[in-house]
Amino acid sequence: MKMAIAMVAFILAIVLGGSAGAQSLQQFVAQCSGNNDAVVIQGCTGVLRSSGISRHNKAVAYTTRGSAHARQGNLDHAIADFTDAISRNPRSLPAYYNRGNVYYTKEEFDNAIADFSHAIALQPDHVLSYNNLGSAYMAKGEIDRAIAEFDNALAIDPNSTQAASNRALAYTRKGDVGGVIRNFGAVVKVFFRSIFARD
Repeated sequence: MKMAIAMVAFILAIVLGGSAGAQSLQQFVAQCSGNNDAVVIQGCTGVLRSSGISRHNKAVAYTTRGSAHARQGNLDHAIADFTDAISRNPRSLPAYYNRGNVYYTKEEFDNAIADFSHAIALQPDHVLSYNNLGSAYMAKGEIDRAIAEFDNALAIDPNSTQAASNRALAYTRKGDVGGVIRNFGAVVKVFFRSIFARD
């Protein structure tokens, strides 16, 4: 949602700028904020090659293109784009979070842990970063640290079905039957909360 708002602001800035090449740049921006990943990559590339784009807006375009590359399975291109976004906006939570997800997919868990930790430093209530940080620790076999991160996620959002399920899995991998039983109640509560929240 924040990405969409940033892109709308980006479009408005270009429209109001009224430069000679504004028409083609507007088209690139529209493509960059679309739904078709191949078109998004093409549009964001056009935006990035255009002159007069602020560092912040370039960071948004790199992050958007990186996300499209990641969805297409072009993981190294995605990492390069997220890294370029961070170099232009070191406070870009989406760039750190999404690069962490790509590192996790590549099983580069230490890099994923570093990026999710950085995302949390930027936004200490980012539940998804805590959850994914816990998953990265669990993938490394650091189960107690994983449980602690799932606990952090659930402290912020007690309705996080991802964190509750992942914590149950962590207790299972640890062989902590008591923890599994205690966590089972939390999983059931979260499940029923999510069902009733839809009504």
